[in-house]
Amino acid sequence: MINPKTTTECICTGFLVFTIQVASSELAPIAIGAILISIVFAGGPISGAHYNPAVSLAVALRGSMEYDEMFQYMVSQVVGGIVGGLCGGIVSSSYSVVSMGDDATYSQALLAEVIFTFILCFVVLSVATNPKVENNNYYGLAIGLVVASGAISVGGISGGAFNPAVVLGLSISSGFSGLIYGCLVIVSNLLGGCAAAGCFLLVVPSEDDAVGTGESAPLNRA
Repeated sequence: MINPKTTTECICTGFLVFTIQVASSELAPIAIGAILISIVFAGGPISGAHYNPAVSLAVALRGSMEYDEMFQYMVSQVVGGIVGGLCGGIVSSSYSVVSMGDDATYSQALLAEVIFTFILCFVVLSVATNPKVENNNYYGLAIGLVVASGAISVGGISGGAFNPAVVLGLSISSGFSGLIYGCLVIVSNLLGGCAAAGCFLLVVPSEDDAVGTGESAPLNRA
């Protein structure tokens, strides 16, 4: 039987990685941010619209989804990323990978990935799992703008992934190119997600932290 949540995660992550693969102009960060805003609003009521293993990890650590479902989401996201990367490569006749800037060091690039993944996951938790802002209409916009800002700010330093599914989708679809650096980026992304969850639990009052998997906020449906 088809699982609507994981299917949505797979399809929409594919849309995201496809857009990343074919967006090659100076406006690429805007295109990526815009498609993310759209698919977050589209898939939010179904799956919670994670589209990112680091986000799913942060949501699970925050207590808004079970760990077995988190792993199902992660697998679906990676599969979607691979399909999106393959389709994007066919359409654009070229395959991109997440790569470090020519003038950047590993410490600079990986720190940039940790920081912006932290920002992304913290924003997701704050706008989509905080009961004080439940049923808000801006969560998708906030999430998409973080990714666009990150791509503009540090894309030339770290590659601007902030998402292990993007890293694996692009690398595997291009014949495992750039996988060594990609693995380091994945670890950085997951560390950023863990840090975001820890910080969120520190700043949200305990009486407001009793949200489980209700129907109030998009990511609480995960």
